[in-house]
Amino acid sequence: MQVAEAERALEPLLKKAKPDAEALFLMGVIHERRRRLAQAMECAKRSVALHEHPEPLLLLARCHRMVGETEDALQCCDRALAMRPGLLGALVIKGAALEEAGRYDEARRVIEPLVDGAAGRGLDPQVRHEWAKLLVHDKRLDEAVKVLSSPAGEQTEELRRLDLHLLAKARDRQGEHAGAVEAARGANAIGELAFDPDIYESQVSTLIENWSKEAMAKFPLSTCKSELPVFVAGMPRSGTSLIDQIIDAHPKAAGVGELATIERFAAELSMAWDPDKEPPACFGAYDARRWTRTAEQYVREVRRLAPRGAERVVNKALGNNKLVGLIARLFPNTRIIHAIRDPRDVAVSCYMGGFNHALHPWTTRFEWISRAWVESMRMMEHWKASLDVPILDVHYERLVTDPDREFPRIIEFLGLEWDDACRRFHESRRTVRTLSYDQVNRPLYTSSVGRWERYASFMGGVEFPAYEV
Repeated sequence: MQVAEAERALEPLLKKAKPDAEALFLMGVIHERRRRLAQAMECAKRSVALHEHPEPLLLLARCHRMVGETEDALQCCDRALAMRPGLLGALVIKGAALEEAGRYDEARRVIEPLVDGAAGRGLDPQVRHEWAKLLVHDKRLDEAVKVLSSPAGEQTEELRRLDLHLLAKARDRQGEHAGAVEAARGANAIGELAFDPDIYESQVSTLIENWSKEAMAKFPLSTCKSELPVFVAGMPRSGTSLIDQIIDAHPKAAGVGELATIERFAAELSMAWDPDKEPPACFGAYDARRWTRTAEQYVREVRRLAPRGAERVVNKALGNNKLVGLIARLFPNTRIIHAIRDPRDVAVSCYMGGFNHALHPWTTRFEWISRAWVESMRMMEHWKASLDVPILDVHYERLVTDPDREFPRIIEFLGLEWDDACRRFHESRRTVRTLSYDQVNRPLYTSSVGRWERYASFMGGVEFPAYEV
């Protein structure tokens, strides 16, 4: 049965006065697969409340892990393990959550016994992956490569892709650049989607035309006056996570990672958009009151997610570069930070990184990444020329080589007083749910500047735009 059909079949069961715990769990799994994590968590909680069982607890643990709520994920795993000691799924989630939170010693105490217990027989594929991540962190790179190159047993395509990207990371850190590219190429071929850079360029041109300065002046304008929301925009792997972590380290600021709330509202607007009508009528029922309500709901949402007393909360969702115009109309008092990095370094990092192909199909080829970088810059230049909200350019190279100037510049831009806690961003116990999670928990380093030079011979003569810091 297809997911959509299963969802339709389950909906009547959930409308009963006393919904069935299993039906709630199954609906939660469907929400999880569709990345509707809030709904998945709600279904899992209701299922557990009706009948405490390991499976909905593990669903809840997975959701908590995905949004960086490490302690909640661990508690759910422990509850499942109390009911079913040695439950492999609970141990794997627990180990993974600890590793992603930078609690490596604790993660080893969970995962290593599973490795030792599998002596003489093949490792479970998920245990194998988590163990290899720990080996890479420990710089036991030869062991990691051996584990990842050994037969894996039955794997999902997604886990196979993750293994190959991890192998690429291990090879890169060994200095085996050809092997790193080979592993990344294999990973990117799994589920690769067609991407036409010319069509993408045309789509960006249409966005710029539809969101011209003249058109936006007639668009709905929220009356939300909050200065709380701050947004980081730019290409992935341009220092967005580092900026987020620096801001989050400030006692009066916080980060909420890649919160997709505004992207969902943008999708609703896109469905309602009528190009045959002049603004604001082109948005149908989405009038200024609806925009204000959405903005105020967002402010309430990030207040709940941020520590008490936060005066600025930063959102670094990867689609923000397309949404700056909408963000400015929702939050007239917002501030935007534009993360910029050498397109060649962006290309290597994205190619090696392991992004969601459905959302970012251009990350699987160097030439596509180059074109996407150009279009991202074109969008951001348009927003700078067309909007009144302040936009601060932050170059990754300057950020890591001149932190004494760049860190305070970011904090000053936010209207906050400098605090030395920002220099100690890597000491945070916060779980960062991005591809950079194991990097932003380290002290500042400059080794990624000019990384592209080690891969120049593998880029196939791709032309990259000129770049100056």
